[in-house]
Amino acid sequence: MSAVLDFEWIMSSLRLALPLLLAAMGGLICERSGIVNIALEGLMVAGALCGAIVVHATGSQPAGLFAAALAGGVAACVYAVFAIHGRAQQVVAGAAFNMLAAGAAPYVTKALYGISGGTPSMESPPGTDGSGEVLLYATTALALALPFGIAWFLGKTRAGLFLRFAGEEPRALESAGINPASVRFGAVVASGVLAGLGGATLSVLLSSSFARGMTGGRGFMALAAVIFAGWRPVPAALVCLGFAGADAAQIRLQGGRHAVFGIALPVQFIQAMPYLITLVAIALRSGPSRAPRFLGRES
Repeated sequence: MSAVLDFEWIMSSLRLALPLLLAAMGGLICERSGIVNIALEGLMVAGALCGAIVVHATGSQPAGLFAAALAGGVAACVYAVFAIHGRAQQVVAGAAFNMLAAGAAPYVTKALYGISGGTPSMESPPGTDGSGEVLLYATTALALALPFGIAWFLGKTRAGLFLRFAGEEPRALESAGINPASVRFGAVVASGVLAGLGGATLSVLLSSSFARGMTGGRGFMALAAVIFAGWRPVPAALVCLGFAGADAAQIRLQGGRHAVFGIALPVQFIQAMPYLITLVAIALRSGPSRAPRFLGRES
C-alpha cells in the first residue's frame, strides 16, 4: 500500500480532484440558492466538448477554458429557464438536461469531424512547451482556493447573504425588494460556468481531446460531495479530494494483482472503487440534514 500512497499518488489525486472541485463548488452555489442541480454532469459535458472544439480550432488552451466556461454558463441559462421560470420539477429537468447533453455531444462531433466518439486527438497538443503544465498548476491552485473564497463570499458579503436567503427564506428577500428568482438565476449560471470549466479540465488540461463518456459520472460525485459535506464549501472540497484520492489509487492498483482474505480482486472491482466509496459515504452520512429550507421548492 505504501508503494501506492506516495508523492506521485498525491499529485495524481490533485489532478483528478480538479474537475470535481470546480463542479462541486458550482453545485454548492446553486443549491445554497434553493435550486437542485442534478444537471452538473450535463454542464460538464458541455464544457468539455466546447473546450476541446475551441482548442482544436485555435490551438490555445486558455481560449478553450474560456469557451468552456462560457458554454457552461449558456447551458445553465437554459436549465435555469426551465427550473425557475418554467417551474419544472428540478430533479426531472436536471436528468433530462443530462440526457440531452449526452446525446447532443456525439451529434456535434459527428457533424464537425465525421466521428461520433469524440473530437480528434491533436498531433501536437498545445502546451507541449511547458505552458500547459503552468496552466494546469494555476487552475489547480484556483480550484483549491475556491472553497475558501466561496465560504468568505457566503459568510461575509451582502451578495452571499442574498444567495443564502434565496435558499433559506426567499420571502425575506421579497420584503426587501429583491427578486429571489433573479438571485437563483445568477447562482445557476455561476454553477454552469464552474461546471463547464471543470469539464474542460478533462479535455483541455488532462487530455488532448474530448471523448464520449469522459466525465464518467463526476458531476454526480461532485453533487454527492456537496450533500455529504452538508452544503459547506471547505468540507465539500475535502470530500472531493477523498474521492479523487480513491480514483488515483484505483488507477495505480490496476497494474498489479491484489487479494483480500485470499480472494483475488477483479479489475472491475478496483475500477468501481471510487463510486463504491461515494455510495458508502452517502449511505453512512450521519447527523441532521443541513440542506437549505427551500431547496427544490418554489419561493
